[in-house]
Amino acid sequence: MKRKSIMVLLIICLLLASFPSRAKAASITPDLSFSGTTASCYVKITQRGKQITATMELWHGTTLVDSWSGNGTNSLTLNETHNGCVSGWTYTLKINGTIGGVAFSEITETATC
Repeated sequence: MKRKSIMVLLIICLLLASFPSRAKAASITPDLSFSGTTASCYVKITQRGKQITATMELWHGTTLVDSWSGNGTNSLTLNETHNGCVSGWTYTLKINGTIGGVAFSEITETATC
């Protein structure tokens, strides 16, 4: 009886070990902040084993103020500044791109200067 129990546990362990692990979802962390009239625009995107491309855009309403692009494997960080923002105006940071060749939904972050 004890031998059968050990064999059953061993088989279960082998079966569980043979299932592929589920891929972790991509992590996308944006940030938009201001120091005086300078906007600090940041995004970090990580996805293990994937090629990442992204464009980060700073908008005021329907006006594109500035943009930056980059690419990387496993991780991509864009960390940029834009001078000359207007105090009291609201700006939106928009991030678009692909992870492993598949487009991800636009990410937005809004803040007031």
